[in-house]
Amino acid sequence: MNTATESYRTHPQLAPLFKEAESRHFKDDEFDLYLSVLPEEEKRVKAAREVKNVDGSIVKKIITKTYEIYPYEQKHQVALAKCIRDVRYVTAYATMSMLMDDVEWFRDKLLVWMKTIIQSFRYPDIPEGTTKRVHDDPEVLKHLQSLQPHQRSIYETYYGILIEMRQNLSPDAFTLMKPHLEMALAILAHD
Repeated sequence: MNTATESYRTHPQLAPLFKEAESRHFKDDEFDLYLSVLPEEEKRVKAAREVKNVDGSIVKKIITKTYEIYPYEQKHQVALAKCIRDVRYVTAYATMSMLMDDVEWFRDKLLVWMKTIIQSFRYPDIPEGTTKRVHDDPEVLKHLQSLQPHQRSIYETYYGILIEMRQNLSPDAFTLMKPHLEMALAILAHD
């Protein structure tokens, strides 16, 4: 459907549904309603269901790895719970954006706001002498060196989400989610 000015978000039958489910994944009856209006978008629903099924375990896995290296708990109160909540917001909004076929909505509705919050914190870098990283890909390690210390954990987190989604979603589902996940990485992990 989507052109630069069109979005399923503005569809008269779907707009209230998107508004109601804004910060979470669709429920089964909401998927059914979406499909009753847009039966040709079954691939989007399948992708959204796949993300919903793996989202929690992927986020927890990546955040756990990040916290093994970066000293968040020493710097921020209730850091683990807040981090998991915030990263799950990103994946839920990314999924909603994919269902809307509207990546700009994702940028404007969540990512710009979240980036403002992220920039107000100075997230810790890995402690001096730590050699373990969340990712050992040479290209990732090279890119991390180009980032400011406070950006590195954010990059590793959202890069990890992207990689885990690629590994845990079907190729069709990942293809639909990829632009949204890449946008989150690009916006949140860079000044």
